[in-house]
Amino acid sequence: MTKGNQKNPVTGAKMQQVATSNLLKGEKISFDDDATKPKASDEELNSRYAKGEIRIVTEQARYPLAGILGMLQEEKEGENGKKELRYKLDPEYQRRHRWSVERKSRLIESFLMNVPVPPVFLYERDLARFEVMDGRQRLTALSDFYGDKFALTGLQYWSDLDGRTYSKLPSKVRDGIDRRYISSIILLKETATSEEQAAMLKKMVFERLNSGGVKLGSQETRNAVYGGLLNTLCLALSEDEKFRRMWGIPLDPSPEGKEADEEIDDEVDEPTAAGKRMFEKMEDVELVLRFFAYRQIDEFKAGLNKISEFLDKFIVRGNNFPSTLLEEYRTMFQSTISFLWDVLGAEAFMVLGFSKRPTKIVYDPLMFVANSADVIPHRAKLIAKKVILRSELEAMYKAKHDLFSGRRTNFVDTQNRNRCVSEAFAAAIVKTKK
Repeated sequence: MTKGNQKNPVTGAKMQQVATSNLLKGEKISFDDDATKPKASDEELNSRYAKGEIRIVTEQARYPLAGILGMLQEEKEGENGKKELRYKLDPEYQRRHRWSVERKSRLIESFLMNVPVPPVFLYERDLARFEVMDGRQRLTALSDFYGDKFALTGLQYWSDLDGRTYSKLPSKVRDGIDRRYISSIILLKETATSEEQAAMLKKMVFERLNSGGVKLGSQETRNAVYGGLLNTLCLALSEDEKFRRMWGIPLDPSPEGKEADEEIDDEVDEPTAAGKRMFEKMEDVELVLRFFAYRQIDEFKAGLNKISEFLDKFIVRGNNFPSTLLEEYRTMFQSTISFLWDVLGAEAFMVLGFSKRPTKIVYDPLMFVANSADVIPHRAKLIAKKVILRSELEAMYKAKHDLFSGRRTNFVDTQNRNRCVSEAFAAAIVKTKK
């Protein structure tokens, strides 16, 4: 980046160098665009197809319902000698809008009546070791039912069975459901030649499986097929209380709900409808991932126009980052959120002076600049004189309101937003020294 030689029309100060992300050791990744590669010839395409390149390898299986509970509890010895489940129902796969008891009951009623139930899809992560790609809710419902964890509720045709658990069913009814099966389609290990290719193929299959049902959000899909250390970290960091309050997300989204901690109880904000929807679609987790990925936005020339592709590529590679780097990520995110909370409060990600709704267009550059080497040494002074930074940001948003409207997402606009926020911080830092 080069320094400007003009004055900032908002602050009157000389234009500053745009904040840089100061990438950590081992963090930099490549975002090569396949679109720049020449198209393959017919001969090359025929050769690739004949070799079976990018072809899904599957087999089918049927599981008796009576054996589901035991199947999901079965353990095998892993490579490290420790016991691990043969069928992985990773909690990270769980969508946040879980099945109600009524929906679980309707699934059981479908089996009672022999109504066709879609197959579950499994991925063979290692030989004879599987993870559930699609159908976790169905398998969990069956396991819970056979474990007597819920009583049937709201049945349409077998309402006389309402209130009964599996063990309390009449013997013939119990025998009838025990003889039913659920089908599965298994993507075999030989489908992919590398972990990265496996992740991409799993995502493609998962998206197509779900295209006919409730449309999944980008992060829900990402969460289901790109499990790993970075994904786990993003899930954990999304629970930060200050972060949730900035976005209007319930502090405890569970039905029981807990009160906010005493240390911030004097400023508790009500969760918003938009915040609740964000939680359900896992957009809060995506926001954490955006913060880490955006540090390398300079290398992705599509800007935010292809944000899903950008995040997909980042998390595939980021899941292989060493634990030491991920711990630095944890500290980086938490300290940046804490700083912005202390200096701007719950309105941090709003277009100050214009909007009362947090937006990603503000979040991206604000988090990027607040975490830069140009700002970190001055955080304490900016907090002490937070009125100054707020005033500089408000003036900048007023002068550049169209740039932060949310409609401008190309690479140049992204860089311009970074520059504008960087200049506002620089002007505030100068004034805090007076």
